Amino acid sequence: MRIESVTAHAFGPLHDRTLPLAPGLTVVSGVNESAKSSWHAAIRAALCGEPSARHRPWQGQSWRVAAMVSMESGEVVAVDRDLNDDSGPDVARRIGLDRTSFAATACVDQAQLLTVLDAANGLQDHLRRAAATAGTDGTVEQALQRLTAPVDELKDARNRLREAETDLAVARREHARYLSLSAQARSAAAARARLAVQEHTALLDELRARVARLSSLQERFGDSPPSGLAAQEELTHMVNRALAAWRAAPTPRALTGPSASTLEGELEALPDPPVGETALDEELRVVATAYETASAVAAAHDARRPSPPTTAEPSVLRGLATRLDPAAGARLTTASIEVDNARQRQDEAAATTARAQVQADVAAAHVQEIAMPNPFLRNALLALSCLTTLVGVLLFLTGQQLASAGVLVAALVAGVGGALARGNGPERDAAAAFAAEQAALATEARGSLFIADRKLAEAEGQRAVALEAVRVHDEAVASCASLGVPADRETLWRLANRAAWEAVQADLVCEVARTEKAVRVELAARGKTDAAMSVPDLLVDYETDCKVRARQALMAAQRPLLAQALEDRRQAETTVAEAAVTHARAFDQLREAVTAIGGHGERPEDLMRAIAEWQRGWDRRLREAEEERNAWTELQSLRAEGTVNDLETTLSAAQTHHASLIETALRYAACDPVDPALAASSDSLAGTVSELVRGLPSVPDAEEAVQTAAVALAEVTTQVEAIDLASRYLTAAREKVHSTIAPALEETLRTWLPLVTDGRYVDAAVDPSSLTVRVCAASETWHQASCLSLGTAEQVYLLLRVALAQHLASEPCPLLLDDVTVQADDARTRAVLDLLLRLSEDRQIVLFAQESSVVEWAQERLGTRDVLHQLTPVAA
Repeated sequence: MRIESVTAHAFGPLHDRTLPLAPGLTVVSGVNESAKSSWHAAIRAALCGEPSARHRPWQGQSWRVAAMVSMESGEVVAVDRDLNDDSGPDVARRIGLDRTSFAATACVDQAQLLTVLDAANGLQDHLRRAAATAGTDGTVEQALQRLTAPVDELKDARNRLREAETDLAVARREHARYLSLSAQARSAAAARARLAVQEHTALLDELRARVARLSSLQERFGDSPPSGLAAQEELTHMVNRALAAWRAAPTPRALTGPSASTLEGELEALPDPPVGETALDEELRVVATAYETASAVAAAHDARRPSPPTTAEPSVLRGLATRLDPAAGARLTTASIEVDNARQRQDEAAATTARAQVQADVAAAHVQEIAMPNPFLRNALLALSCLTTLVGVLLFLTGQQLASAGVLVAALVAGVGGALARGNGPERDAAAAFAAEQAALATEARGSLFIADRKLAEAEGQRAVALEAVRVHDEAVASCASLGVPADRETLWRLANRAAWEAVQADLVCEVARTEKAVRVELAARGKTDAAMSVPDLLVDYETDCKVRARQALMAAQRPLLAQALEDRRQAETTVAEAAVTHARAFDQLREAVTAIGGHGERPEDLMRAIAEWQRGWDRRLREAEEERNAWTELQSLRAEGTVNDLETTLSAAQTHHASLIETALRYAACDPVDPALAASSDSLAGTVSELVRGLPSVPDAEEAVQTAAVALAEVTTQVEAIDLASRYLTAAREKVHSTIAPALEETLRTWLPLVTDGRYVDAAVDPSSLTVRVCAASETWHQASCLSLGTAEQVYLLLRVALAQHLASEPCPLLLDDVTVQADDARTRAVLDLLLRLSEDRQIVLFAQESSVVEWAQERLGTRDVLHQLTPVAA
């Protein structure tokens, strides 16, 4: 199919304008606003209709385009399309495409390129859409989108089944809970009845014991209380008072340390407080510190007096100090060692490089010595063997065994010759691989030699710098010797700065004199005015006097402490005397008590032992009397609660009540033994069971609801499985289309890609499952086409669209290209244009471009079958 011309009667900014198109390559160029994109859209609209609304006429209501199209059969089709009411035929169907597949393959505009370049997977998406629209009005993807399973219905059915199963589980759980709570309530009632019997049994036993105890005590005492031990109580009180007094009496302690008279003598010997300062005054300390600091600074500065004296100028001395470098010799030695090592490594690298290059040359020569196998001869011999074998078989079947044997022998000979025709092919392949490996090793060795050469140059440069530093240092040492000064940087700097040193020294001497005067003034104010003594000696004399007064003040300050110690000693001696008197009185009282109880002894331990023996016998008698009193008290308490007859009446009523409790507990005799702690929850469990019975759900109703929901879910699941099966068939169909298109795309890309990329990319692969495009660089590394540069991705996309148009159309399909080289550099632009010129030999190509380089190329390369149209800006 070839488009002769297109007329835009009313299309965007175009009105009644015709664009003739060449049978080969038509280049339409122009600046912005020259209607290039409008002409591109007008051609597409004339062939297929369905233009974008942005191309409506700028003026008037008419929207109309026309075209003259020549088919390969010789038929001429005139198209006049009213785009407001588009009912015209789809011209693309005449070449096996429709308007959608034509737009997806043969028509490339700026918007499609921008989406390919902006999106990371735009190239793959556009390629998949172009392949999916081949030859049909719809796509498999659209069918798959329409063929959606009733997910909501399936989800609702599953939810209803889960709700029914949940309701059934709840009903069964509530029923089980009801049975469990009923059993717990009966167990709790049994526990309460049994606990009541046990508690009442204990009460009955207690009541019987009380009746027996009351009867026993009445027989023991009657109405007479027990007699006590009143006669011995006075003696007990006497012993207790003696023991309390002895235990409370303090033990006299032995005093240590000086006595009160000794402390009085020490107090009288203390001196009076001194008159005058006892420590160095702060103001004097400040001025003394300033004097000491100034003297030390002046002495330190004088110790750094520049020497020896010299008549050299300061600038000369500074220059010599700058040029001196004692470490230059060590650096020169290190640099020389580094040069020797670098030269040795360079020699080794050169030898290795020469050896590797020789091996690589030998391997390459060996490859050239091995003859190339002749694939044509091999194929011909194998074909001849097959043909003669067939002839031999036919002769054998017709009964000509002798002729058949001869032909079969010839077939065997031809087959053996074909098999051996490859000959040295494997040997040549192995030799070529070994030669490539040796060449890589030689290249690596040359890189190592380059690095070694560079390191040797760097080491020699460092040695030259170190040698120059040694020369400068030696010259500076010689100059120092001629001037009579030491070759030392610090000494030279001090000699150069002698004037500054003398000025600083004068200032320091003045500061020492000023601070010395201030110290003498402070010392004179404190009575130290001896002009014959130096300031340090006066300060030492003043500090000695302060220390003497401080020691006297310290001794005088001990008077309050010594007076307090004397008072404390006097109180301690008084306390010890009083304790001795109290201790003696308590001992006399203890001895009187022992005598009263019939004991004897002179030591405190003998007296305490006698009292302990008397108390042991007395305690036994006291316990017996105490037991009698307690029993009498218990009898009075029991009589207060009632007589024996009253208690017996109460006991009889309790026995009757106990019999009724046993009768109640016998009703739960069938229950197993339970925890008595359940008795407290008997009433609450009974109430819970009654409340649960009123709201108990029906288990049969819940089971029926589960069955109904399961049936509904099975119906929806069957429908979903049928839709899923149809989706799998459609997906398989799409994959079959991809597997058909992918090899054609690979073959086309493999042929054209090196031309448009100037040999940078030499191979291509298209994944049949996803139509993902990968390209192989000259370095044999593969890359995703969508990850390449903008210009390369644009060129790959253009080649794919041309390949699709070539594969899908039944006859050569025109290509409409709008600004497809905007992202390419000059070299690739010319390569793409050269490829388009070659493609235009068997198909019509219309290229819209705005670059001046495209116009220059067209003026230089277009032939008689091609044409260049240069558009002018459209009037606003």
